[in-house]
Amino acid sequence: MTGWRVRAFEDRDYTAYARIARLHRPGGADAAAAREEDARRDPRSDLVRVVAVDEEDAAVGYGAISHDLGRYDPRRYVLDLGVDTTLRRCGVGAAIWERLRAELASRGAEVVGLWAGDATACHAFVAKRGFVEVGRMYQQVIAVASAPLPSRGAEERVRAMGITISTLAALRDAVGDLALETAWDLHSACRLEFVTLGRATPDPFPIWVADNVTDAAALPEGHFVALEGARYVGVCSLRRETDDTLRIGLTGVLPAYRRRGIGRLLKLRAHAWARAHGFREIHTTTTNTNTAMLALNDALGYPIVGSWGGYELRLR
Repeated sequence: MTGWRVRAFEDRDYTAYARIARLHRPGGADAAAAREEDARRDPRSDLVRVVAVDEEDAAVGYGAISHDLGRYDPRRYVLDLGVDTTLRRCGVGAAIWERLRAELASRGAEVVGLWAGDATACHAFVAKRGFVEVGRMYQQVIAVASAPLPSRGAEERVRAMGITISTLAALRDAVGDLALETAWDLHSACRLEFVTLGRATPDPFPIWVADNVTDAAALPEGHFVALEGARYVGVCSLRRETDDTLRIGLTGVLPAYRRRGIGRLLKLRAHAWARAHGFREIHTTTTNTNTAMLALNDALGYPIVGSWGGYELRLR
């Protein structure tokens, strides 16, 4: 079939959308979870989602543009596009992209970006359309059984600097929701210097709370915080990825407290927590601009097992 029809996404499309999305992102949301995620979406994201359909009006591919609220800039959009694997190279993606490009033009967008795996159909698709690599993200993993654990010496060196380690769960028990606001501020401050597909901006507080406290994958008891007195100065947060794997949400230390072993001890505490709770692996992603974290992960035994390029297209 040529001349694929592209229309606005409708509620009845969630099943096909989730199925196609999982072909590109294994372990992704099912239809119910995708619908719920959209219902919680901040209106500032300005989501536009469309589908390409066959003669029976069944979705065979989808595309979306939206603002990344963790890197919010009204002139920048993120692209998400997926096609049923049986219909690749049949013009489905091209038809979706032309519709989305018109939507971007109508919004006065200046830049659109996305992450794409190396040597994938997505990489070839965006390269053909003028997208340029501007950053790189590495997938790293460590086996919990062999991961290094905190030593008495490491604990004592950090403690001697007046730094203590607690968890978000314990801090919330002690001071209530003030702990959440302070931890959110720390999370934002640790991210702001990094620029990949746009400059980092604070995540909306309700989204941060869901990711770190309230949703099913959140582990506030595995969210480690370094403190100097009452000041939050470093973090290593864990989220449940599967029944036996964890993902690090963020490891970061305020600039004035770096190169003191705080980030290293936070990660070692995360390893110990993972082992004590029976997890098999810890996964993390690190961008090429975060050279200090790449070096720390290498020293702790996290090999690089995959990478994605961050691509942008300047529209005007």
